[in-house]
Amino acid sequence: MRVMVTGGTGYVGAWSVKALVDAGHKVRLLVRDPAKARTMFAALGLPRLPCVTGDMTDEVAVLKALQGCDAVLHCAAVVSTDPRRADEMMAANPRGVELVIGHAVRLGLDPVVHVSSVAALLRPGMTEQLKADLPLGTLDSGYARSKAAAERCVRDLQDKGAPIVITYPGSVTGPAAGRVISEATEGLAQTVAMGSLPSPDAAWSIIDGRDLGAVHAALMVPGLGPRRFMCGGTYLVPADLSATLERITGRSFKVLPMSGALLRGIGWAADAVGRVFPIESVLSHEAMVCFTQMPPSDDLPVRRELGVRYRKIDVTLREALLAARDAGLLTEKQVGKLAKKQAPR
Repeated sequence: MRVMVTGGTGYVGAWSVKALVDAGHKVRLLVRDPAKARTMFAALGLPRLPCVTGDMTDEVAVLKALQGCDAVLHCAAVVSTDPRRADEMMAANPRGVELVIGHAVRLGLDPVVHVSSVAALLRPGMTEQLKADLPLGTLDSGYARSKAAAERCVRDLQDKGAPIVITYPGSVTGPAAGRVISEATEGLAQTVAMGSLPSPDAAWSIIDGRDLGAVHAALMVPGLGPRRFMCGGTYLVPADLSATLERITGRSFKVLPMSGALLRGIGWAADAVGRVFPIESVLSHEAMVCFTQMPPSDDLPVRRELGVRYRKIDVTLREALLAARDAGLLTEKQVGKLAKKQAPR
């Protein structure tokens, strides 16, 4: 199939593009910087891919990129924890869906794949398992509200029978895509640098970028109608993550006795400061809600219907730490017995 991809120079998009090309699909990219795309995909061993210059809010560029394609993978989004960028996200993310997904449906592309997030389904205090048929969540950050507005449009089209497939990834990490690492990798590096996990109430859903790419490639089958898939990945509580990091690095990681309520309060305070001062912090209230109230997700349909099996978490985290080290986020001492290892190429 000929697949148009937005967000291809981001972490998720890059691994998805590689999976699509490796599966034999022809990819066309909608990108703001074709030179960056060429450099990134050369590092991933891919040939030069055709590009249309523009972004998801540029209707002329979107239509040009979609012309002659069979399917679309919409990975692009404006992502920020800065409260002052809320209006920007509310303008861009729903508009991107309206143009990319809306025009793809009108042109008859099938499938039309929209990349969402587990955060789109979260509600503060929820305890039930995350499933793809849940209603949209109620997180209130600018990013969460923009994604919810975008997804309402997508779900409305699904309800009308449009062949849209939605994926809900968890924290995406793993090896670098060229020189690009994920936000989740940056957060993992901070944890490893501290040598401790901040709360017994925390939990992580971690998926390898290559596995998410494999999911997106497996979805490129027409005629199956609207579908949704949880892609949370491996669910880890603090004892699990601590033990995994100890196996990988040989270092000891303690769990600090900070309550989830305290961390959420810190996140709320960070948001308040961010509305006044030009800072962008990982300690947002939304991030702390996700961090301390994340339930496991039901990813069984990924294996049962798509035949995709996730890598072992040790492999994913080992390669993520090597990527963080090579990016200068961790020292040789901090990665422990990984110090003499080379990142995969």
